[in-house]
Amino acid sequence: MTDPGGFGPLTMDEREAIGPYRIVGRMGAGGMGVVYAGIAADGARVAVKVIHPGLAADPHFHDRFVREVDLLSRVRGRCTVSVLAADTSAMPPWLATEFVPGPTLSTYVRDNAPLGQDELLSFGVDIAEALTDIHRAGIVHRDLKPGNVIFSASGAKVLDFGIARALDESGLTGTGALIGTPGWISPEQYRGDQADAAADVFAWGALMVYASTGRPPFGTGAPDVLAYRVMSVDPDLSGVPAKIRDLVRSTLAKDRAARPTTNELLAHVTALRAGGTIRMPPPDKRLMAPLWSAAAVIAAVVTVGAIFAANSAGTPEALRTPSDSPSSTQTETQTSDTSEDPDETTTASDPPEETPTPRETPKETPTKKKKASPRPSSTGLPCASDASILRQAATLNQGGLPEDAMVTRKRCVGFWVAAKLNSPSVGGVDLIAKRNASRFVNAEIGSNFCSLENGSALLANAPASIRTFLCPNGFS
Repeated sequence: MTDPGGFGPLTMDEREAIGPYRIVGRMGAGGMGVVYAGIAADGARVAVKVIHPGLAADPHFHDRFVREVDLLSRVRGRCTVSVLAADTSAMPPWLATEFVPGPTLSTYVRDNAPLGQDELLSFGVDIAEALTDIHRAGIVHRDLKPGNVIFSASGAKVLDFGIARALDESGLTGTGALIGTPGWISPEQYRGDQADAAADVFAWGALMVYASTGRPPFGTGAPDVLAYRVMSVDPDLSGVPAKIRDLVRSTLAKDRAARPTTNELLAHVTALRAGGTIRMPPPDKRLMAPLWSAAAVIAAVVTVGAIFAANSAGTPEALRTPSDSPSSTQTETQTSDTSEDPDETTTASDPPEETPTPRETPKETPTKKKKASPRPSSTGLPCASDASILRQAATLNQGGLPEDAMVTRKRCVGFWVAAKLNSPSVGGVDLIAKRNASRFVNAEIGSNFCSLENGSALLANAPASIRTFLCPNGFS
């Protein structure tokens, strides 16, 4: 049957009632499941989301879904869509939210025009208020985009907040998978970091660019091309009203620590809407350095209803320079782990001496204040210095690294060296190497080491402690 409101018809095998709600049509479907239009006993319209049976059968997903429904039920706000009821023990499980008529931001911009300054500021306040309410409940949206924002009679509202967290913790995503939509994912998510409130602030800035110009801040293109732009190219803010441009720019900072908090964001945009002014820090003067490899930014990007992988063979053709080798290191982005480990040598204890690489002659260094010596390996060799690790990584990375690249953690076992490198402006990469008393004799860099299919051959032969250091969650 078809709902008079214009919803799609139900198929023969679809139920006409879910919980206390009479189902009158199908609103849409995605990677999580199907959304139906329902009618409550009092005649109120609701949206009933039914989880795919395959996901519901995953015990890890189901447990996480139960916890998330509990959190989502606590969110109440003017600019969010409230959860009305849920049955997490049903098969398949479902939840019902209030039905909000109106176009999404993407539909509105397509059918009308980008928002003017006054409309844009009101829109910005609504979305910032929604994020404040969501984050207060301990939830991160993770997929804020034009299709998840709707214009209602009372203002803009955020849809589908937080549900993706359940999918993020199921076994279906795999190691290195990302939740979100290409071009709307924050730089740290591309690097493999856990999404937090700062990722939603980044998405707020991207929404503001789209709402005011009709285009995403990093354009359109293939997933790996968008990842490259998000991580290393400044957003296109042309067309964003000057009054709000600095605030939008701050929310799109590559470094999450440079973005305003959600509460600061709401205060700033509210002040601008009221006719006030705000003082923003100067734009980030980060170095525009090449990526380790464009393929390094993404292993798999998971979106609602679509799973795709970037080319793992190296830099995409559109981004290659004539000097790029076709045999670029296969890499995936993974966050640098900064937790303490008693078996690791940290950068604080690195000696000033540098281990020479195969192409360099040892140089004497000026006498420096002595630091605590790093723990020697079982062979009596001191752990490789940060400088020698960076030089070796540069050699493997076609001769160069971003200027802000650094070693954040490392471990040495016998003749083996493992290290996690990070560039705040570009992202992270791992190194594994074998050496003798004077130089590295074999080495690889990448962020795909923990993949059974595309992992490191060198890592497969490494000691267990080296494998655990680089792949603490095992191989998949």
